[in-house]
Parts: sequence; structure tokens; C-alpha cells
Amino acid sequence: MMSQLKEIGPKGSAAFRRVEKQTVTGDVEGQLREAILDGRLKPGESLAEAQLATQFGVSRASVRQAKFQLAQEGLLEFDSRGTAIVRTLTEADVREIVEFRELLDSAAIRLACSRLTDVAVAKLARCIDRIETAPNLLQLTLLDITFHEEIVRAAENSRLLAAWQLLRPQLLFWLASMQRMHDSVVSRTQSQTAESHRELLRAIQSGDADRCELLARRHANSLKRLFDSMNTAANESGASDE
Repeated sequence: MMSQLKEIGPKGSAAFRRVEKQTVTGDVEGQLREAILDGRLKPGESLAEAQLATQFGVSRASVRQAKFQLAQEGLLEFDSRGTAIVRTLTEADVREIVEFRELLDSAAIRLACSRLTDVAVAKLARCIDRIETAPNLLQLTLLDITFHEEIVRAAENSRLLAAWQLLRPQLLFWLASMQRMHDSVVSRTQSQTAESHRELLRAIQSGDADRCELLARRHANSLKRLFDSMNTAANESGASDE
């Protein structure tokens, strides 16, 4: 198991590769999304449409369409001039994301307890194995979210899945940004994530819906509590140095 993870992507401005014509909008969208999640495009940074079109080698319309999709996902927002800007999450945003996640996770895991299949168990176990060997923070975050999405899929409720997919991009955005902010979390994140997910899987397999819901709620809030405590400590340390 890796004891240390590292960030991916160069520091500073993001660099993009040219895209193939047959996948224009989807490729532009995918590259921009990854650059936002791994921190190459930072909160508050504006996306110049003409410059991006030139760098990607596509039309401005393709870039514009990709930006609209990312805005719908909550990763970008538009200012009064219509310029796309990487979104900055407020405290209210984070509170709503965490609350929504807790509600979805709790409902999904209760349903999954009574509808779990061998195929679903295999997918969840495989996801945990991949978490243990994740090469960087972004991949770890993606696998963390994938594990929870597999639980939602195991619940076999299409409307619950649709709600989860609405939340997924913003949840990824928040988790990825928090993990990058706290280097001291990096060495612990991988093993703790894998073990907490094993505990969730064992609970689902046991069929104890009440325990599953308790663990899901605890898991949904544990990372936020850790980051909140670190932010408080950092702020107090900064104040004492003044």
C-alpha cells in the first residue's frame, strides 16, 4: 500500500492537448473538468473563450457548450459580463453539499442492504482494492466517489441515482479541493478511506440497515469534521503569530 500520495498536474496555468474532431465538446469538457478538479484551474480563475479555443484547436462554440455543461454541474459560474469563472464554494455551499450527501448516502445504503447482489459486492470490493493503489489525490477522490455511487446503484432506485448524479460533480469539487489544501491529510487519506469503505461494505453484507445508516452518516461527516478542525487549528496558529 502506498503511504504517500502526490498531486498531479503542473503548477500554474493549465496546459491542454489538442482534441480530435469527433469528440470535440466532450473532450473539451472532460479536460476542463479535470483541470478544475486537480487544481490547475483555480477557484476564481476566468476562462478566456478565444484563448481556450485556440489551445484546444476547436471552435469557440465548442468551448462555450462545454462551459455551459460545467456550469450546470456547479463547477463554473458566469459573472455579469458573461465570463465563465471557476466557482468558489462558500460555507453555505459546503453545508448543503454535505447535508445532501448524508441524506442520499443514508437512503441508498438502507435500500442496498435488502437488494445487494453478488455483482454489486464484487464492484464495491474491486473499488476498495483500487483505492489502496491510487497513484494520486485526484484518482483517490474519484474512486471514493465511485464507491458511493456503486452503493447508490445497488439500491436499484433510478430517481435516487439521478439525485446522486446531480450532486456528484460538486461533491468531487469540494473533496478534491479540501484534500489539496491539507498536505498533512495526504499520508493518512488512502488507508483511512480504504478501511472506512471496508467497514461500510461489511455492514451492507450483514443486512443490518440501522447500522448501515449510522455508518453512512458518520462517514459522510467524518472528512468535513477533520478539515474543519484543521482549518480551525490553522486559523488559531495564524492569529497567534501576528
